[in-house]
Amino acid sequence: MVAGSGRRPRVRLGPPRIGAPQLPAGWPAEIAADAAWALRQAEVRRWRPGATLVPGRGPQDGLYWLQRGAVRLAATDPAGDPRLVGVVVAPALVGDPGPLFGRPPLALTATCVTPCTAAFWPYPRFLAMLRQRPSLGVLLAFQGMEAYQQAAQRVAGLLWPCSRLRVLHTLVVLARAFPVPGGRGSRLPVSLTQGTIGLAANASRVTVNRVLADLRRRGIVGRARPLYIREPHRLEALLAEEAAAVAAERTTRR
Repeated sequence: MVAGSGRRPRVRLGPPRIGAPQLPAGWPAEIAADAAWALRQAEVRRWRPGATLVPGRGPQDGLYWLQRGAVRLAATDPAGDPRLVGVVVAPALVGDPGPLFGRPPLALTATCVTPCTAAFWPYPRFLAMLRQRPSLGVLLAFQGMEAYQQAAQRVAGLLWPCSRLRVLHTLVVLARAFPVPGGRGSRLPVSLTQGTIGLAANASRVTVNRVLADLRRRGIVGRARPLYIREPHRLEALLAEEAAAVAAERTTRR
């Protein structure tokens, strides 16, 4: 059973039709070959939007190579509310590699915000593959780098004292995660509501609605639903401008 979703993931056995991870140019070709070898030993699982891919509490079963879709990573605050840690968009590794090295898994919940397809390896199977093909560790390091950088950006944004800046920062993160093909802006999934954005930004729904109303007046965000960000570059420029103004004001007060 998929934890928290009430539904079982759809599982297909046999060689998965999932492409191998793409490393930057210059890495040895055998790493890609080893990744393709590992994928031939995986199960393919599929989920609908809203399904829980990785539970935040209780035992976690393994690692997922996300081929299609987007997943929201969230931690639970002391009040029991989910807080956005990051958005993982295919192709990417989902799941905590910690148990492969004897560490307890982190209490992060991975929830599908769009239909998702992933290759899956139970921890014992991936550990056996890692011992046979140590170069698979390069893929873990590469994905860990990306996760670290995204988490660092999220933490930096959440440290702003102004709730408007936190909402703008969250919208920038989401706009980067859900670009429309062809460079025509970004469209957020239906499941990312104003309430969800507010939880992610540690801001009230009222604040989120005010920010969105201002962005619509500026022509940055469309009026239709799901939320359509017409010009992500203008959104990023607005965030940078207002963040600089707040920083200058705080410096003056000192």
